[in-house]
Amino acid sequence: MGQREHMTVVPALVGLPATAAHDKALDAHLLAVDQDPSHKASVVGTVTAQDPAAGSYLEPGHKVLIWVSTGPSDDGGGGGNQPLPTGPAPKAPAGAK
Repeated sequence: MGQREHMTVVPALVGLPATAAHDKALDAHLLAVDQDPSHKASVVGTVTAQDPAAGSYLEPGHKVLIWVSTGPSDDGGGGGNQPLPTGPAPKAPAGAK
């Protein structure tokens, strides 16, 4: 018997809602563990990274580390959690009618 016969394949968790990622890991007999200690399981978020990568092999019961984004300020794509600026509308470019 080979060693992989006693292992489970790590599922792809990146891009899933955190709750779905936890469920999918459990279905594979693994435990998804959020690396942000302040993140609450009841807070909606999306898995942005995992370790080990999907397709790796682990023994059942081992942990898959996940990182969860809870909004635009977590993934680097937002404006630093600042409100959008308000003010006068932009003027038409020169020569526009």
